[in-house]
Amino acid sequence: MKPLALLLLLHLPLLAHDASGRSSAPIESRRLVNPVRASESVFYNAAANYAKLCVDCHGADGKSKTRQAGKLPNRPTDLTNYFMQGMKDGEIYWIISNGDPKGMPGFTAQLAETQRWELVAWVRELRIRQLYAERLQLGSYEWDLPPGFPHPKVPYTNLMTPEKVELGRYLFYDKRLSQNQKQSCGSCHQQSKAFTDARLQAEGSTGEIHPRGAMSLINVAYSPVLGWANPNLKSLEQQILVPLFGTHPVELGMSGKEDLLVQRLKEEPKYPKMFASAFPETPDSITLANAVNAIASFERTLLSGDSPYDEYRRGDDPDAISPSAKRGESLFFSERLECFHCHGGFNLTGTVDYLGKATPELEFHNTGLFDLKNESSYPADNPGLFEFTRKPEDGGKFKAPTLRNIALTSPYMHDGSVKTLEEAVEHYASGGRAAANKNKSEFVKPFALTAQEKEDLVNFLKSLTDPQIASNAKWSDPWSPPLQTKPPPPSHVLRGVVREVFPDAGSVLVSHAAVENFLDAAAKPREFLVRDKSLLANLKPGVRITAGVKKRGSDYVLEQIKPYRQ
Repeated sequence: MKPLALLLLLHLPLLAHDASGRSSAPIESRRLVNPVRASESVFYNAAANYAKLCVDCHGADGKSKTRQAGKLPNRPTDLTNYFMQGMKDGEIYWIISNGDPKGMPGFTAQLAETQRWELVAWVRELRIRQLYAERLQLGSYEWDLPPGFPHPKVPYTNLMTPEKVELGRYLFYDKRLSQNQKQSCGSCHQQSKAFTDARLQAEGSTGEIHPRGAMSLINVAYSPVLGWANPNLKSLEQQILVPLFGTHPVELGMSGKEDLLVQRLKEEPKYPKMFASAFPETPDSITLANAVNAIASFERTLLSGDSPYDEYRRGDDPDAISPSAKRGESLFFSERLECFHCHGGFNLTGTVDYLGKATPELEFHNTGLFDLKNESSYPADNPGLFEFTRKPEDGGKFKAPTLRNIALTSPYMHDGSVKTLEEAVEHYASGGRAAANKNKSEFVKPFALTAQEKEDLVNFLKSLTDPQIASNAKWSDPWSPPLQTKPPPPSHVLRGVVREVFPDAGSVLVSHAAVENFLDAAAKPREFLVRDKSLLANLKPGVRITAGVKKRGSDYVLEQIKPYRQ
C-alpha cells in the first residue's frame, strides 16, 4: 500500500454503522484498492487466518450464526448479506485493521498488511458463494432495496432479470391488455398515487363499478397473499390473471379473448425483441404466460422505504419529521391506541413474507365498518374472508394494507368509505361503526384523543410518504412522454465548491458552507456520496454547486446537484 493511503487509514475518525448496516469505515476508505488478486493460494492463506481469528463470531460460512455470536450484545455482521455488495474493498480492509465500534477488535497487530488484504478477498468470496445461492432463488436482477429491507421471495419458475422487469414495465402500462384498449394496469395503479387511483371503488373496462377499491402496489412483493381478502392468491403471477380475465367483477375484460391479447402484443414492433431478450429459452416468446411473468417481475420492483420517518428512525436526520409527528409516533406504537398490532414491522402491516423468513405472516381483521342486522352479517358483495372460508367468524375480515405512503392512497378502507386520514383516526377512536359486532378485532376499541393528539397522529402518518415515488423514472409509463415531475425540494441544501471527483467510488470532495441545523462547515473538504452517479460526469474541480444533502448512517449523500454562479 502507498504510504499516503496508509496514513489516511490510520488517522481517520471511527464512524458509526451505515444506515444499511454495511460498514463503520470512513468514506475515504472506499478509494483504497486491493493489491492482492484472488487465487487459490490467497484463499488458502486467508481461510487459515479467518479460521483462527474470525470463525468463532462469523462462522465458517460467514453467516454469524454461531454460539459465540448469540452471546454478544450486538450480533456480528453477516458477511454473506447483500449489504456486503455495497461495500468497497477499502472499507472491509479498514474494519479488519481498525475494528468496529460495536465490539469487533482490529487485527493490525495480528496480521500483516498483505494478510489483511487476503482476508478482504476471502470475505468477498463468502459473499460471492452466497450470491450464487441467492441467484438460484432470485435471478440476476440487481435489487435497489431500501436501507434495512430484506429481499422479497421470488418464484423459482419466474426468476428476476433486468430484461423481464423492463418488458413488464411496458406491459403494465399497455392498454392493449384491456377489452376497450383504453385501460391498463397503470390506469388503476397510478405512480403519482403510490400505485392506486384515488377512486372510492375501482371501475372496469365495461364501466362496471367494483365493490372494492384498487390496493396500492407499493411493496406488494412482500405480501404472501394478494387482494383484500383472498387467502388463495399467493403469487403475483396468479393475481394478474384476475384483472385480466376475471368476470365478477369485470376489470380489463379479456376473458375468452386470450388469443386476441397475444395477437395484439405480436403486432407491436417493440415486443418481438423485448420478449426474446426477456425469455431467450422460449422459441415463440410472445405468450400469455411470459407476459404475466414479466408484469409480475416489474411489480416486485415497486419498493418504497425511504420516507422522512425512515430517515428519522434510522438516526440519519433527527429533524426529518416534526415534533408533532414524533408525538404521533409515540401514540401509534402505544398500547392505548394499539395501531401497531395490525400495522407493525418494516412494511407497517401484519401480513408479510420475505426471503429467509420461515413462515409467512397472514392476518385478516374486521375493523367494524358495518353494523347490520346481526353481529356477523356483512354486505353480500363484500363479505371479506367469509367468501372463501364460509366461516361466520370470518365475516367482514380484510387484510390490513401497508401504511407506507398512506397520505397518497385516499380514500381508505376496502370500500373507500373513509375519505381522509382524519376520518380514519376518528373511525378507530370511536371503536368502529359496529360496536356490537362479535367479529370485530380486539384491537379496534374506543380511545379518546385531544385535538392536538389527533393532529399529531395524522402528521405521523403523513411522514410515512416516500417523496421519490412520483419521480422514479424506473416505474414510469414508457408509452407516454415522461411527466415533468419534479422531486420535492430537499430539506437541507448544501452550497460549495467541488475539489475532486471519484467516479469509481461514486463520491465527490466538496468545500462547503455550514448547512443550517444539519451540517457544520468543515475545515477541509468533505467527501460526499452521490445518489445518481451519472451526475458525476458533469462535475469538475472548481465547479460551484448546490445540492440536497441527506445523512445515511455514517455517510452524507448529495442529490439534485446543480451548478450555480455567485
